[in-house]
Amino acid sequence: MLRSVPRAVRSSSVGEKLSELREWLVRHEEECRSTVESWLLAGVPVPPALLARVWPDPSWRSVLEHLVVVVDGRTGLLTEVTEEGRTVLVGRDGTPHTSVVGPISLPHPILLPDVEKWRELLANRGAAQGVPQLAREIHHRPDDVDPEATSLEDYAGGGFEELRHATARAARYGFVIRGGFAMLRIVDGGVGLQARYWLGADDPGLPIQTGRLLWVDASERPVALGQVGPVAWSEGVRMAELIHAGRTTDDQ
Repeated sequence: MLRSVPRAVRSSSVGEKLSELREWLVRHEEECRSTVESWLLAGVPVPPALLARVWPDPSWRSVLEHLVVVVDGRTGLLTEVTEEGRTVLVGRDGTPHTSVVGPISLPHPILLPDVEKWRELLANRGAAQGVPQLAREIHHRPDDVDPEATSLEDYAGGGFEELRHATARAARYGFVIRGGFAMLRIVDGGVGLQARYWLGADDPGLPIQTGRLLWVDASERPVALGQVGPVAWSEGVRMAELIHAGRTTDDQ
């Protein structure tokens, strides 16, 4: 077996086309994954016709199969989508059910009161999710948080030797960098919010310390912590934790 493709084959027209195809497949798989994750964060129902159209594509199916979805009030693991847009769901007891044609919702795991049971069902089936819905880290708002405050300081003071190290870590996890903040858009209960975590806006080569985490509304006004919904809270804290975990020092 060859350890690598011979140079003559790589540089041939066939080799170049195969290389381009491989690159396209990688991009396509990432686009499918990011799109489905955006559905999870937006809480927007997916039309059955759209689901039926993309299901035959292996890249789409790999990120949709075994997600916990809600169709016509019934919750289950998604295992099949027919040409008509009907879904086959597996309930917590392992029983499959073919749903009516209707919009499909992808609930955020923090909204699933029995998330551990769904995780157990997934494990018992020996299945995995292409988009980590059930394995996604969730964070509940602590009872002692000041509901009138407009920022959280729990992840401030994390030191990075260079600003670019922090922004690169944020980009690696898919967060947008703008105006010194790592940002993430979330729709929670029909309300659009943006979580922002301060990293810095100076020279990328200078050391920085992370700052506050806050949420802003559509008018970019800070939202009181007591008004931040469970999905927006969980995702904002998840963003801050993922970036903060890469720090080299803590400001004492």
